[in-house]
Amino acid sequence: MDEKITKTTAEIVVIPALKILKIRFPQEYINGINDHIDKVIIPANKSFADGLVGQLSQDKRSAQLTIPLDDDFGKKFKRDLEEVANLLVQSDKGFDRNAKAEAFTCWSNHAYSGDYNPFHSHGVESPAGLSSFLYLKVPKCIADKSKERDSTSLNNASGVADGWTQLIWGTNTRKELFELKEQEQEFIKPVVGLMLIFPHWLNHQVMPFFGKGERRSLAVNFNIRDTKDEVKKYMSTREKRLFDEKFDD
Repeated sequence: MDEKITKTTAEIVVIPALKILKIRFPQEYINGINDHIDKVIIPANKSFADGLVGQLSQDKRSAQLTIPLDDDFGKKFKRDLEEVANLLVQSDKGFDRNAKAEAFTCWSNHAYSGDYNPFHSHGVESPAGLSSFLYLKVPKCIADKSKERDSTSLNNASGVADGWTQLIWGTNTRKELFELKEQEQEFIKPVVGLMLIFPHWLNHQVMPFFGKGERRSLAVNFNIRDTKDEVKKYMSTREKRLFDEKFDD
């Protein structure tokens, strides 16, 4: 072997496009959330639909309802939500950020046959933020169909993605995967107890389903509150000086 080649070093550099936290809550925990929604949130019937793009209207029970985070249930739930969200914010495998997540909006989605949620992303109050969804109920017509077909194929009108959530962070096609362009879309199968937390800018949509039963999920938005030191990481020397002067004032 050529001596020049033997001294050559190589490194494969991976530049991540997206980081998502997946969590699985036990059924007992989900039962507690559903019980609160059934006994408190649904009777209160405080709609959040005027602030959302979800097309949930095909059934008299179709709704998107506000879940307060300042009552007894909400305060405890907010602490739980922030604890898991901070795993993504602070972990060295996450964003390794000297900051804290702050849950500030929460709502339940009650979808029935024909309901859907079009392509959208969520808004937050801080420069960086997180959004999330948690599956609380999955109707038999969704769960059974996903077992019948190849979950990677939509051919032959399989309907395999009915009621699934699609995450979209690019526009590539299957052809481009063969051209070494990385994946930019993912279908998420609804499973009771599964929660995903992701950057608030991530576009996503929920496909309609057709059949009996309720597809119930819960969504939460988080602000990210950076410490002074975290903010300064991204500043020039001059910006740091001006920032310190303003901060001291």
